[in-house]
Amino acid sequence: GRVVTKFGTKKDKELESKKWQSEFRLWDKDLDGSLSEDEFLRFCAQHCGKKLKVAMKFMKNADEYKREIDTRDGLDDTFVLSFLPTIDQAIFQANLKTLKIHGGYPMTEYPYVMVMPAADRSLEDIYLKERPGENERRILLQQVAEGLQHLHDKGLVHVDLKKLNVVRVENRLKLIDLDAATEFRSSVGAKFSSGCLPPELFYKLVSPEDLKMHFNHWTNDGSTNHDLWQKVKPKGSFVVKSFQNEEDKLPYAVVKAHPSLDVWAFGALMYQMYSGEELVSTDINQDVLDDKIEQAATWTQEKLKTRIHNKILNGLVRDLLEKLLVVDPEDRITMDVVLGHSFFKVDTSGIQEVMHTVRQVDKKVDRVDQKLRCVIALSNEHLKQLARAKQDIMRGVFEATEVVIPTSFVILSLDFTKSLPENRQEKLDSLFNFMCKKTIDFGKSVAKAMKSNSAIISSGDPMFLYLVDEVEGTPVIPPVSDISVYPIRIDTQSPQFLAVVAPFLQAGLHLLHGIKTVTALAKCIGISNPTDSAVVNAIKVLEATKNESSVVDFNVVHSTVQAGNESPRLVQRIRGAALRELERFFNVNDPKKTYAGLHRTNTADGHALWTSRENTEKIISDKQPETLATAQEQASNIVLFYKQLLLVGKENKGDGINSNQMQKKEDEDVEEYACELTKKKNDPSEAKTIEKNCTCVLM
Repeated sequence: GRVVTKFGTKKDKELESKKWQSEFRLWDKDLDGSLSEDEFLRFCAQHCGKKLKVAMKFMKNADEYKREIDTRDGLDDTFVLSFLPTIDQAIFQANLKTLKIHGGYPMTEYPYVMVMPAADRSLEDIYLKERPGENERRILLQQVAEGLQHLHDKGLVHVDLKKLNVVRVENRLKLIDLDAATEFRSSVGAKFSSGCLPPELFYKLVSPEDLKMHFNHWTNDGSTNHDLWQKVKPKGSFVVKSFQNEEDKLPYAVVKAHPSLDVWAFGALMYQMYSGEELVSTDINQDVLDDKIEQAATWTQEKLKTRIHNKILNGLVRDLLEKLLVVDPEDRITMDVVLGHSFFKVDTSGIQEVMHTVRQVDKKVDRVDQKLRCVIALSNEHLKQLARAKQDIMRGVFEATEVVIPTSFVILSLDFTKSLPENRQEKLDSLFNFMCKKTIDFGKSVAKAMKSNSAIISSGDPMFLYLVDEVEGTPVIPPVSDISVYPIRIDTQSPQFLAVVAPFLQAGLHLLHGIKTVTALAKCIGISNPTDSAVVNAIKVLEATKNESSVVDFNVVHSTVQAGNESPRLVQRIRGAALRELERFFNVNDPKKTYAGLHRTNTADGHALWTSRENTEKIISDKQPETLATAQEQASNIVLFYKQLLLVGKENKGDGINSNQMQKKEDEDVEEYACELTKKKNDPSEAKTIEKNCTCVLM
């Protein structure tokens, strides 16, 4: 993800080591002191974006490849593009015959490869396509100068400095192509681009002996390497002081590497970036054109000064170029002096004043922003408090006026006031399975009947309804000695009642406390101490049923009403119709309103709650048991159940109806449902029709 910094003080290295160790611990998820393949791939995906763009440089000559590898050793990647890990060269060369690029071009002539981070652009592209302004050009040139200064500090000369050999990586320019780089006082000229060379690297062949000597030196390469011969052959009797073997006799003395070579090249690059033209015209390979080589070889200081003054308007740029483009290499300034020139020392007094003003404005904007955030926060909190207050008031009024009957109950297959079963342990398991699964079956049967436009709901054996203590979270089972109407026998052949009771059953199931319910039911069938496995199995069945229930999401309806996405009138009608039908059921089956000894009380925020007399007194004295919070959600459960059933039907028969029509139809359906349930009780002759209407309305 990152390249390790190779240079810096001991303290810098220690800080960097600590940073790496901290990052390693962050990605070592299993804390085993190493990164697994998956951990390492996740690290790479985070830092490299899953794919890392790289640049691959393929090279022909082994000596140039080795020179570039060796030269980069010890260089700071802040200034020079670094290498990335790559395949072993022996493996690469063994598979070279199968490597083809650019439409099948074979790479057998390039047996050496280097992998480096991909740059976004070269300085050539930046100059031509981005058209940098005055300040941008100054920054770019400063970064190039810093790179050359770093090389010179390490005893190296780049020799081949040009815009194509400077690239931008992570918003900084870096030097590349160091295969021509040479140590101080070593011979230069084995690899070159003549367009950036100073006059001392050109030579005029003045005699036939010079020409013959030059030709003999390059004879073998001239016949086998056409491109190389085009670079070194005489052009108007001028040649570059190049060589392939220093031991051979040459018509000229080989030039030794010196920082002044890079200084001239830097001046030529700077001249082009400010004048818009090359100092000497070159071809596509940045080599001087045949008809311009004499100009490159015969510069005089007067000609250079005239050229600079004619093409450069900026006085500081002219002054610096006159110190860079100097014919005598001994008179050229060093890169240290270049970086200390006034051109790079911009007067920042005016900028500092502007920046001070900007900072003052920023502080004022921050203060205004903080005050604005406070106002927004207060406004949001005020709205939330208002919404909560409105919700609590409306819920309290509704609960206090409408919820006058218990609304939490479960169904069991036994009447515990009668004879006890023989196989008690197995009966305990079957009781829980029946209670949980039958509740879910009711909901599914009702929904299926609605969806299929049918009033048929499967019948079965009689079942018994037990009220639930909403504080204790257990079914209320009257003692055998008591004369009680509870449990209430239920006939499954009554689809109207099942449609009403199904959501209440599911809501009641969510209130049950697992261990308490198991203990209570076990005691009723004569098991004083149920086994651990029995308790665990029963709790698993109960929790699985809660997860499957269609009213699991307690807060859906309340939150949507709060956000204004539901019709309050519709919600009240849905719940009101269900409560009225349930109240009629209790009036018939419990006319004395004993409710199995449960008493009605209210929580602090207005919720109706049914529990024992003892718990009622605790609530009144503000000693509320912890389980009260669950009961507060029951109203939402009932609304959500019927709302889901309504939406199921709308999906089947609502095609082509717009949203306003569907909302109006929804209200009418709920009204119709309430009316139909009332008619059915008053007129048994319409029972079959009412059954059909009931299920259709709920769709």
